[in-house]
Amino acid sequence: MNDYLKYINYPFIQNDAVFKINTDTAILGMFLEDLHKKTVLDIGTGSGALLLYAHYHNAGKLIGIDIQDEALKLAQINISRYSDNFELINCSIQELKIDPVDVIICNPPFFEIGNLRKSDNWNKAMFEKTMPLDDMFKGIRNNLKDNGEAYILYPAERFPEFYQSCLKHKMKIMKIQFVYDEKRPYANRFVAKLKIGPFKKLKVLKPLIIKNGNFLY
Repeated sequence: MNDYLKYINYPFIQNDAVFKINTDTAILGMFLEDLHKKTVLDIGTGSGALLLYAHYHNAGKLIGIDIQDEALKLAQINISRYSDNFELINCSIQELKIDPVDVIICNPPFFEIGNLRKSDNWNKAMFEKTMPLDDMFKGIRNNLKDNGEAYILYPAERFPEFYQSCLKHKMKIMKIQFVYDEKRPYANRFVAKLKIGPFKKLKVLKPLIIKNGNFLY
C-alpha cells in the first residue's frame, strides 16, 4: 500500500519492519534548497524518503547508506520509481568510503540512551548509540567535498553541543530554522544548512510551527 511524501506527493512504500517516516522527515526534506544536479548522500536513508525529497529538489546522483538491509530493500523500490541514477550501500557512516559528494543530508538517531523498545530496528533508527554526534560530523567531513554543504535536523535542546561540534569539525552554519509544536512553549527541533569553505552571513529563517502535522509559518 502506498503512502505519500508530504508536500511533494510522491507515492512511497513503507512497512512495519522498518522505521516509518514522520514529521521530521518532511521538515528536513522541505528545508532543502535547489540541488542543481549535485550528487547527494543521505546518511541513514531508511526507506529512501529524504533521497526522494532531494530528487524533488533537482538532485543528480542519489546515494543512500543504512545499516539495515531491510530498509534498503524498500529504498530500492521507492527510489527506482523516479530515478535510475542512485546507489544504496549497506554500511555505517563509520565504515563508509566513497568519493566525496557535493551535498550530505542527515536526520540522525539523536535520542540519548533511555527506554529501549523490543524492536531492534526502531532502536537503531532512534538512539544515537549507532551514530554519536561526533561520528556523524566525522563522517560528513570525510565524505563531503571541500566546498560541500550538509543539511541536518537535530533537537533544539541540544543545539549547544551541535554548535560545538560545528566548531570542532570546522563547519559553518549558513542557514537555520527552529521548529515549534503549536502546543509547546519551546522549540522542539531545528534544521541547519552547514558548509565547508568561506563563511557568509548566517540566515535565521522565521520559525516553523507544526499544527496537527501541518506546517504553519
